Amino acid sequence: MNMPVLYLMVALLILAGLFPPWETAPGQPPEFLGFHFIANPPDAVSAGPGNPGVVSRLLISIELVTIAMAGFYFSWLFRKKP
Repeated sequence: MNMPVLYLMVALLILAGLFPPWETAPGQPPEFLGFHFIANPPDAVSAGPGNPGVVSRLLISIELVTIAMAGFYFSWLFRKKP
């Protein structure tokens, strides 16, 4: 296994946990609130006028699993071969 790639994977997983994806609350028109809210995350009450935001558990699960699988794959792909 390529350890620097695994360290990068862990760092990306931590960043994904610190900056989760947001989406509009149930009952509102669906909208992915994505990158705009990385630097300016909404609170649980309101993401703006009439636009409450919530952390999307489905999107964060997909994001974390994808980062982990890619990290393991790339650490195997770029391993030091004898």
